[in-house]
Amino acid sequence: MLYVYIDESGDLGFTEKSSRYYVIATAEVPNPLIAERIIKKVRKRLGKKEKSIPEFKFSRSDEKIRNLVLKEAVEAEMNLSTIVLEKGMVYQRLRGKKDILHNYLTGFLAESLSYYEDERDFRIIVDKFIMRKEKRDEFNVYLHKRLQNFCKAKNFEVIHESSEQHAGLQIADFVAGAVFQKYERQKEGYYSIIRPKMRLELRKWF
Repeated sequence: MLYVYIDESGDLGFTEKSSRYYVIATAEVPNPLIAERIIKKVRKRLGKKEKSIPEFKFSRSDEKIRNLVLKEAVEAEMNLSTIVLEKGMVYQRLRGKKDILHNYLTGFLAESLSYYEDERDFRIIVDKFIMRKEKRDEFNVYLHKRLQNFCKAKNFEVIHESSEQHAGLQIADFVAGAVFQKYERQKEGYYSIIRPKMRLELRKWF
């Protein structure tokens, strides 16, 4: 089974205060214990106060923690993928349809899982971005269709949970943050760490 953790960075707003880019990233592992070991290794290298942090978030972490998490991810049995939306290129008619944009972008990442030719069992763990149940159900059905069409998946499950419960989601958050820094801030330091493990990097506009 392949475990695919999905998180995002930036926002899907279109005001002056909104981000210019929106990034969705994945951390792909054959076993969730791989992600858990990464977080445990990072905690061991931190001070007493930092070790008590309930979950690691890129936006709330200092440079030390960011570097540690990203470097451990590169050393692990894990692939990373990302899709980057340049929001300034989005058609006006789509700018008020955040759910459609998010589903569409995530669908491209689902299609790319055809890279794992022999894998037929997928468990997709998504950070609780979609709050309303009916919207989560729409997302699940849409993702299922995209995955089946391109990957011929036999067993497929989508789970929407808090990143505090899944180390893999925390890692995906750091990957999204690193890529977001590259595009939004033109800071490539964090991205340069994860580049060797990037299976895929897509840029999209609508």
